[in-house]
Amino acid sequence: MGLLSAIFGGDRDGSLDCPHARLIPRWRGPQVMDDDAQAMGFVCQDCGREFLNYRVHDRRLRTR
Repeated sequence: MGLLSAIFGGDRDGSLDCPHARLIPRWRGPQVMDDDAQAMGFVCQDCGREFLNYRVHDRRLRTR
């Protein structure tokens, strides 16, 4: 497992996909909490994997 996979929760096969659909935004601060585009990233509420904001649309993972 690589360093980035360990940090962002990738599997051993390099996959960064998550089977769950409950993504919660991580905010930069309270002043931007109304806009998901301002989120630093998203965390899966079920498994704890983290995703950068370019991978998420409408709180769901983008398909490749």
